[in-house]
Amino acid sequence: MQQAQLDLLVLAMQAGDKRAFSLVYRHYHRDLRRFAAYLLHNPAAAEDLVHNVWLKVSRRIGRLQDPQLFTSWLYRAVRWEVLDYQKQAAQRKHQSLDDNDGCFIAAADDNSSDLTKAMAQLADNERLVLQLHYLHELEIIQIALVLDIPAGTVKSRLHRARKQLQQQLQAIN
Repeated sequence: MQQAQLDLLVLAMQAGDKRAFSLVYRHYHRDLRRFAAYLLHNPAAAEDLVHNVWLKVSRRIGRLQDPQLFTSWLYRAVRWEVLDYQKQAAQRKHQSLDDNDGCFIAAADDNSSDLTKAMAQLADNERLVLQLHYLHELEIIQIALVLDIPAGTVKSRLHRARKQLQQQLQAIN
């Protein structure tokens, strides 16, 4: 779907068009679920959180002033929902003193691809920038809006991550 089509659908959503909401939902839902699952390492929780975001979007779409910012607004909403969930999980863990709760990053195992192993060695913030840029095809400015950091920081993290991946992949081969 092209940006102009998305902009028109967002405007229609703001006017209360349920069909437009349905089309936008189908366009973004799978990618948002994958993004949340990447952040959480828990697909079931990711699905629930993304549904929460869609409910919030349906109530708050009128607040969005520039339809061109919808994609970054949506990804940012997912990121904040995940962060809130992680904070609540940490509080529950602390209160219950149960070591089985919480989120963690799984280490790459022996069956993983070389790329997966190399990516597992990157810093979290660099891995996140790579994911948003290459898997979700967000532009630099959109990533900056999602992560609430300057575009220059996104560029430097992306550059640094590419270099480290290249070095790690050369070392493996």
